[in-house]
Amino acid sequence: MNGIGWSSNVKREKDSAVAAYAQIAHRDHLRQFYDHMKHLSTHSLLRRRAAWQMTASALGFGALLWTASPVLAASVPAGCATIHHENADNGDDHAVFSHITVTFPGDSGTLTAAGQTLTGTTGSAGDVADASSVLLLAALTGHHNAACSQWLETEGQVAQSSLAAGHTLKLAWTSVAVKRGTLHVSMAGAGLAINGAGSDAKADLTFSGVATSGTTATSLLPSSAQASFSLPVNELASLMAATAGKASQLPAVHVTIQSLSAKRDTVELSGNGRATLTGEHESASASGHLEIRDIGTLIQKAQQDSQTKIAAALVLARIVSHKSGDSNTWDTNWEGGILTVNGVPLPLR
Repeated sequence: MNGIGWSSNVKREKDSAVAAYAQIAHRDHLRQFYDHMKHLSTHSLLRRRAAWQMTASALGFGALLWTASPVLAASVPAGCATIHHENADNGDDHAVFSHITVTFPGDSGTLTAAGQTLTGTTGSAGDVADASSVLLLAALTGHHNAACSQWLETEGQVAQSSLAAGHTLKLAWTSVAVKRGTLHVSMAGAGLAINGAGSDAKADLTFSGVATSGTTATSLLPSSAQASFSLPVNELASLMAATAGKASQLPAVHVTIQSLSAKRDTVELSGNGRATLTGEHESASASGHLEIRDIGTLIQKAQQDSQTKIAAALVLARIVSHKSGDSNTWDTNWEGGILTVNGVPLPLR
């Protein structure tokens, strides 16, 4: 394939993969693998999803001056979330919090962080910082709540005004832990830096020191991820509302992904492309280029964890991939429930 002759070992591997594949649901395991890759490409890991896929340059906090008692954030709607933190410093253009706790109603998720900073706003920095923590929790748990929509839209408009005024917004969290049911995600740091460049906003997103438990195939999930992307400034508020809210009419937020990377040990997934985000998985669309370095190790991890479906899907994905050095590549497109990989349409509905 691709002009390269198959060796007998590769042929045996292909035959073995096809045999394993025939014993499981064709549609189910392809969906599991490609939904995972699509999710990384469209959300940059914005959820273990986007969006895992917040920047290292924002991770240095400096010393935090802690107050003696927790402060209940007043601006967030009660039906959206409950937020407690200790407020060290809070002004129009900056906020520094410690001991943050964000809780969604009905056991829908909890986030804790040792510290959070925000700089660059032109007003209500503390409210924008709280909205950002709600977004981080929602992105990692896939939670949507209509009670959050209008509030997030309002805080997003503050962020848009700050970018339009030429400011650079920098957000950072340290020692983050997210829990929902059995899912537990911890991160040493998370950060986002975003600046306005004319009508577009350019952003860098980073997660570091990531550990995940309580879900399937945890050994396949990345320990770090980063992405550089851009979107129209006037669509930022809509994206914020769509990430954690539930709008009656879904927005269409146009994102260009310059680069994304997710790593674990010697395995690295990278890519670039475009996406139209709506806040809902099935109605989003995306196209781009994906590449995995050392996919063999990824397959071994899946086999060692008895993830038969994922292992078989990865073997088949390697068979249909293009080879580039020690990497395997795919050109992908997702639209209307159809995933096209290297020109081959795969209906997943």
